[in-house]
Amino acid sequence: MDEEWMHRTSVELSKINFLLENMYAVSLRDHGLGPEDVDGLSDEMCRQAMLPATIYGTDQGPEHLQQFQELLGHRLAMFFAGVRKRLESAQSEG
Repeated sequence: MDEEWMHRTSVELSKINFLLENMYAVSLRDHGLGPEDVDGLSDEMCRQAMLPATIYGTDQGPEHLQQFQELLGHRLAMFFAGVRKRLESAQSEG
């Protein structure tokens, strides 16, 4: 992989993430939820992702599972921080 390809891929993934954050925020807003309701969603999604039926790939031992949990937790926290910002922005506009 060259640097240009990695950069283009990163940009495209950022665009997709932005769209997903907005769609999630709109859905929460349309259900009457606000930024304060986002707390805990990241933890719950991480908990659900670790259930036996939702773990992808072969079991590679406890170290692999721990790394997966840490990365997933970090990524979900970042995602829901974006969702929270979009809900806060929507509240300040409305």
